[in-house]
Amino acid sequence: MAFSIYAAKPEDGKELTRILESSTSNGLADLIYTRRPDAYESYMKEPGEARVFVARTDGRVICTCAELVRNIYLGGKESKAAYICGFKKDPGHPGNAGISANMIRELQRDDICFYYFGVLSDNEKAKAMFEKKMSLLSIKRVVSFQTYILNPNVRIKAPKHSFTFRQAREDDLPLILAFLNAEGRKKDLFPVVNSLEPFYNLHAEDFYLLMNGEEILSCAALWDSTSYKQYVVKKYSKLAKIARIANPIVSALGYVKLPKENSPLRFPTLSFFVTKNDEPDYYFIMLNEIRKEVAKTYGIYVFDVPDGHFAKTVLDKLPRICFGTTMYSIQFPWSTQPYTDPDPGHISVERGLL
Repeated sequence: MAFSIYAAKPEDGKELTRILESSTSNGLADLIYTRRPDAYESYMKEPGEARVFVARTDGRVICTCAELVRNIYLGGKESKAAYICGFKKDPGHPGNAGISANMIRELQRDDICFYYFGVLSDNEKAKAMFEKKMSLLSIKRVVSFQTYILNPNVRIKAPKHSFTFRQAREDDLPLILAFLNAEGRKKDLFPVVNSLEPFYNLHAEDFYLLMNGEEILSCAALWDSTSYKQYVVKKYSKLAKIARIANPIVSALGYVKLPKENSPLRFPTLSFFVTKNDEPDYYFIMLNEIRKEVAKTYGIYVFDVPDGHFAKTVLDKLPRICFGTTMYSIQFPWSTQPYTDPDPGHISVERGLL
């Protein structure tokens, strides 16, 4: 059956949302990652340049894909990269071999030097497919990381300190930006942050600082982007339904309360979490202090930690919900841009930008 691929238009927004919600990840709960109320408008709120493509046949959208073009640090230098996401076919539409290949060709652009995407680590079928040797594309595993969903009332073990922890002010912004870029430059995939203006609904006051006098030791933002992208539990397993009935007990044990079915989770993402020289004491002090701020408004908070990070051994002992993601890069054989392999030991994945 013939199909056409073209850049999505604003009027495609509802169809994009439908495709994104057409399948769930399975486990204790059927979970969807979506962009309500309108996926096209949601992509346009992402920082950088959003390129959204659809495949259509007989007047119906049957496949979508988005490419979010941003400047990141790679090998200590600013590089233009494209994060590929929202690649989904309508499961109710048969066949159409060639859609994926044609959609991927639309993503390649001469000024982009690095392309990457993520796959849930328990999706063995997709991982096996991407890790096969391909003739037209070079796909490499970059890093695996864990997403932690935590109850902010659970204390994080941290050393005693005499530093100052406080909410940032507007006049702190130049210092914050300088700190983010100075430390972020040491990490591959960390976004270049010259201003907060491109980051929808993110303000200086959303940042919190750990200070030693006038020096920033660590900073992080509580970024709530659930107005335009959400996780929604569509259905619980029998075991999870029992756990939800026992929510008061579950919460008392330090686990997060399970939300109602078909109800979007509301939470802040712990974003732009940067610590001077990756000093563990600063990191854990910051994490323990900021989770108290989360608890004033929210019942959960979310952040990512790459495999091999020093915090994993501590976080894995906490009551938690977590899931893994494997990040891959794509190299186009006809690309004129030089390719740089990220250093797996020095990668920072920003959850707020996924």
